[in-house]
Amino acid sequence: MTISVHLAWRGAAFMLLAAMLAACNGPGGSSGKDSFSDNLDRAGDEVAARVNGTTIYASDVAREAAAQKLIQMGDPLPKNSKTYKQVLDNLVDQRLLALEAERRGLDRSAEARRRLQAARERILGNILVENVVSQAVTDEAVRRMYDEQAKLSPPEDEVRARHILVKTKEEAEAIEKALAQGADFAKLAKEKSLDPGSRLQGGDLGYFTHDAMVKPFADAAFALKKGEISPPVQTQFGWHIIKLEDRRKQKPPSFDEMRPRIVRFMTFDEIQKLISQLRLAAIIERDDDKASAAKAGKAEKPEARSGSGDEAGKNGQKPGKAQQP
Repeated sequence: MTISVHLAWRGAAFMLLAAMLAACNGPGGSSGKDSFSDNLDRAGDEVAARVNGTTIYASDVAREAAAQKLIQMGDPLPKNSKTYKQVLDNLVDQRLLALEAERRGLDRSAEARRRLQAARERILGNILVENVVSQAVTDEAVRRMYDEQAKLSPPEDEVRARHILVKTKEEAEAIEKALAQGADFAKLAKEKSLDPGSRLQGGDLGYFTHDAMVKPFADAAFALKKGEISPPVQTQFGWHIIKLEDRRKQKPPSFDEMRPRIVRFMTFDEIQKLISQLRLAAIIERDDDKASAAKAGKAEKPEARSGSGDEAGKNGQKPGKAQQP
């Protein structure tokens, strides 16, 4: 089972490609045929609409909806849905504009042909990328990478702690003394702490890893045993009293959580590999490279000097050096 990989190319561009192919078959614009569909295999495809003798198919609507990210590629799109009707309206408008352009002969202009050729190039490139990626980025490959990364990244330790943040060391020492005399940590945190993010939760910071906090705070928290309270700890935020509530191994992210990130990474990696392979096998000549090489050669050419090396030597100068005043 392969993962559907959608790259951004619009259904409108697809229809432009069809128009270009039809235009290449003859000098005329509208020839009485459906130039947008005659050259395509539409076996089994349902008709969505007819516009001035041309046909828009259900697959055109689904493709455009996916291109607009209104649905995922391959998902069903019911004809009675708001999305279907909205996208079909857009395609009807697009078809009307394209037919009018053909009627005016705009499809035969040099500019139109250049732009249609550029659209064809982009679409073919995207189709190649989709084909390569869909073969490489499969459910099995994604699962395999997840399992490999899980082995390479053992779970970290994490702790759950509370803290009370105050401005001065004296305030922190007073709170430390009150706690030693039996005061409730959570109650003191609500009354005294300056941390708005945890004060109302009794200073509870939840679970965190060592690198999630500033170093002095993290060092102090991870050095505690469950239930212990730290002496005053200074950070750039002020003075803290920390209580360790729990310690555990961090739960690794699930496959479902990591899947989108893995798919993005693998997709990018496959595209990079494909482009690198094509560049290595290609003969590429660039005018800007020639210009850069010519400029570099000109910069390395020695400048003409007045006088010969021998004459300079007679005057006590090194060859090629001007005499200092």
